[in-house]
Amino acid sequence: MKTTMLMIAMMAGSAWVSSAQAQDAWPTRPVQMVVIAGAGGGSDYVFRLLSRELEKNTGQAFSVVNQAQGGGVVGMTTYTNAEPDGYTLGQMSPFAQYRVLGQADFTSESFTPIALVNMDPAAVHVAADSNLESLQDIVDALKADPTSLTISCGGTCNASWDIPFVSLMLDEGIDVTQLNLVPAKGAAAGLQELTSGGMDVVLSSLPETDSLREAGLVENVAVFAEQRLDRYPDVPTVEEAVGEPVTGGTWRGVAGPAGMSPALVKVIEAQVKAAFDAEAFQQGMRDRGFGPVWMNADELGDFMAEHEQQTERVLGELRQ
Repeated sequence: MKTTMLMIAMMAGSAWVSSAQAQDAWPTRPVQMVVIAGAGGGSDYVFRLLSRELEKNTGQAFSVVNQAQGGGVVGMTTYTNAEPDGYTLGQMSPFAQYRVLGQADFTSESFTPIALVNMDPAAVHVAADSNLESLQDIVDALKADPTSLTISCGGTCNASWDIPFVSLMLDEGIDVTQLNLVPAKGAAAGLQELTSGGMDVVLSSLPETDSLREAGLVENVAVFAEQRLDRYPDVPTVEEAVGEPVTGGTWRGVAGPAGMSPALVKVIEAQVKAAFDAEAFQQGMRDRGFGPVWMNADELGDFMAEHEQQTERVLGELRQ
């Protein structure tokens, strides 16, 4: 009996060591990276850039699979339903809106956060000839009459660009159910409407306005960031503009399905950090105007919980 128990213990210990060694050696075969957006867009660019560095560092293939169907629901479903072995990872981006809108059941518990690699804060833009010269002018106008301005979401409403804006309006005591939020076929379409007089305000990232700003057609009045961006030093933060420290925008990170072991997460996080720190990745992000921002697994997990709270608050008010 003692001999049998000793053999079982030795086998269990051997299996544990083998599992730990396999995790330390990750990856030992190709990895699939699921991107919840179509080919050629910003998310596709960021993840192909990151995957290229991961391939260089690990010697294994990282295949980018684009699954944009359902606004990203299909892609997230694919990787959250995968085995938690580190060989199917995916894009972690704003997700809380899906459950509030009845499109999917994702919560922060549906994922294993690994790392954040990119954040582009939302910003507020007006036409260069607009009577609205500051974010305070916009707040004052909406306080007087929440229906007075036509506001482009810079894409789909109830998403990255308009949620922080609506959160600010809630803080300012404005009836957000009366806001004229208008979806657009991307920021470019919304900005064209702005310059032609069809919109009063557009919400999008700052880089998306570069060409129109340089042409003297668009003014950036505020950015939803904790501090001014190095590339746009003349654009004040929301806190500087109106005294409310509201931040938000789009963000991209790496995650896996729920249930990944902490030891495996640490190994993958370290590989992603090495790829993030690579000069080719940093330069590629700068070339396209994307903001490289790093958060480790624990920080990303906390950030995801905050994202859920803000999204539920804003969409809860808008859907009343």
